[in-house]
Amino acid sequence: MKKNIHPSARRGERGMVMIIILMILMAVSLLGMASMLVVGTDIRIAGNYKDSTQAFWAAEGGVQRALSTLSDDRSYVGDIAAESLDNHTISSAEVTSLSGFLKRVVGVGRNGSGIRKVEVLINTDSAFESAINVGGDVHIAGKPRISSEGVRVNGNVYLDLDNGTPELNLYMPSGSTLTAEGDTTSLTRNDKEAMDLAAIKLREDEWRSISSAANSSWYFDTDHTYGSNDTNVTFSNLDFDNVQPGADGNRAIFVDGDVTLNGSLDGVGTIIATGKIIATGGFVSSGSGTTVTMIARDDVLINFDTNAQSQINGLVYTEGDYELHGKVKFTGVVTAFGSVNIQNPSEFTNNNDPNFWYTYSPAYNVIADPIDILSWTEIN
Repeated sequence: MKKNIHPSARRGERGMVMIIILMILMAVSLLGMASMLVVGTDIRIAGNYKDSTQAFWAAEGGVQRALSTLSDDRSYVGDIAAESLDNHTISSAEVTSLSGFLKRVVGVGRNGSGIRKVEVLINTDSAFESAINVGGDVHIAGKPRISSEGVRVNGNVYLDLDNGTPELNLYMPSGSTLTAEGDTTSLTRNDKEAMDLAAIKLREDEWRSISSAANSSWYFDTDHTYGSNDTNVTFSNLDFDNVQPGADGNRAIFVDGDVTLNGSLDGVGTIIATGKIIATGGFVSSGSGTTVTMIARDDVLINFDTNAQSQINGLVYTEGDYELHGKVKFTGVVTAFGSVNIQNPSEFTNNNDPNFWYTYSPAYNVIADPIDILSWTEIN
């Protein structure tokens, strides 16, 4: 028997279906809106992350520009001008002095909503700041002429000066002892904190890098084991024009042991020794253009010919002692971690051409003199 359904019931069913469909559409719309919100949030997060990352590298760039400025002028204090980069990022930095050689560099990077800051604490002391830089004691006798950069010493100073000694500046810690005899009228003592020898000492990788500058024909190592100090080489009348250049185009000699120099020295080049560098007998440099860098892990002992005026430019770096005898006009820098002993023959003390003439010349600083970085951190 067929059952009749009242028309009003069918209308109710259709209304219920419509409500369900509307609810489904509303749920789908809400889900779509939520998805859009999530995507938008992700885009904003990604954008903020990009801005923040670019700002961080801009802050790092500001620090690097500040370090470059300090490498040229270690006394610099002030702002490093803001620089706009291609990605609309702005990089700047500020250098402030904390105490002595301690400086604070804050690099700031900005990109969009991102701002990042990096703080670097550094020691700006230099191993080559003075004409003579000494980790131990200093002994000088005669009539030296040393440029205004003077002698910087960590230990004690003993001087025996002849009449007519020109101005001599000493930079030394307040606790060091100064003993001076003879003509001290132009002697000036200045208090200065000791050099941080650990900070300025060449690292093992730096020694290897320097040794690799020598052409294979001028790399002397008997057992082919770097650092064994088993090789001793003597050069007579060395002229660097006869030394084959290394990969960098410079002329260098490396000896894994001691180097002995006899006779004359001429040309432009570098001598690197894991042992001593010793110049004996009638050692003499004859040309004003002679520019020689001596780098030794042990002592550097030079005995110039007392019957001839030598002239030499260059840089001496030794982690041992430095000793010089004879009559020489030297333009460059001497850095010795041990003691320094400079003696000139008495018969030349009153010569019109000063026996020893040290003049600071940064052109000969072939050894990197990096700024000592104490810490490198991000700050708020």
